[in-house]
Amino acid sequence: MTSDYRPRLSVDISERHNQLMLKYLDYGMRKRIFFAIIEDLFNLIEKHGAPKVIGAFTERAITLEEICKLKLGE
Repeated sequence: MTSDYRPRLSVDISERHNQLMLKYLDYGMRKRIFFAIIEDLFNLIEKHGAPKVIGAFTERAITLEEICKLKLGE
């Protein structure tokens, strides 16, 4: 690998989500928003364990809004 290698994440999204993203997030802001979401998600995983956090999030037992209300510093 070269020193300028940067891992990337590519996911399919719905047309509706794409329209909302274009409406609310300019290109530079998308990177910042998704980085913050991923950073917070991994902080929760490291604190509470992957099975609990991933299971709760993917089963929609907890939403991003609820995750944002959690105190990650505790």
